[in-house]
Amino acid sequence: MFALIALLAQLTVIFIHRAKNRPRSRPDSYTLHTGLCLLGIAAGWIAIGRPEITWNDGPLVLISGLLITVEAADAAEKLGAPRWADKAVCLLCGAAAATWMSSGWIPWA
Repeated sequence: MFALIALLAQLTVIFIHRAKNRPRSRPDSYTLHTGLCLLGIAAGWIAIGRPEITWNDGPLVLISGLLITVEAADAAEKLGAPRWADKAVCLLCGAAAATWMSSGWIPWA
């Protein structure tokens, strides 16, 4: 699944960031990243054919597509990625997280 690959990549970036930098005492505002993640989830949901959202899939999509993706985008930004990389992480990983709702391994098959 695309979501599993994206989730592993996000966790890798987060762990690298945490290993290099200690967590800050006061977290930054993630408003832009949160909005872009939600937009990415909606775009991914539409791209895979708008499957029915169930209680089994909803929390998994929100955890992997919102909480972890926002942290990964912040880590990418702090690790010195290009200016557009954090926004791309939000949109692409949010869309990949929407594939948790698909019934098969490849959403378009």
